[in-house]
Amino acid sequence: MLSVCHLVSWVDRLSEIVGKAVSWMCLALILVLLYEIVARYFFVSPTSWAHELSTMLYGTFCVLAGTYTHRYQGHVRSEALYNLFSRRGRAILDVITGLVVLFVLVVFFYASVDFAYESWQNKELSSKSTWAPPIYPFKTVLPVAVGLIALQSLAHLIRDICVALNLPCNACVES
Repeated sequence: MLSVCHLVSWVDRLSEIVGKAVSWMCLALILVLLYEIVARYFFVSPTSWAHELSTMLYGTFCVLAGTYTHRYQGHVRSEALYNLFSRRGRAILDVITGLVVLFVLVVFFYASVDFAYESWQNKELSSKSTWAPPIYPFKTVLPVAVGLIALQSLAHLIRDICVALNLPCNACVES
């Protein structure tokens, strides 16, 4: 049981690292947009790349930030009935929904791997601007993000199973 708890702690740390690293992407996004604003309005010379790059950065930020958000269970949840249950009752409900979510994430992971692989095979370029950057690296972010969210879901599932079965694993169970 101790190695499982180490796995849960490792996944939590990974989600924390990814979240903090991705938060710096906001600064890059702000700098790109600031450059575009200055170029467009002060020098009347808009860029051909800033809008598309900002879209790619923002998309990457959003999907990778989901891991950090899930780490702290910050995604939307209907808690009207959920809070009426005991801690163990909530854990049982979370095990049921966690299994469904994990199944969906695994299916989505395989689909997104195919999506990214096909893009790499075709060396896909964007057709949204004259800049035409390669978009296969950005499509690769999707399976990475889904995989990270699936790992965090697995960590939550392990915690919930510990609580539901009254297993003594304090390292796994968050307060």
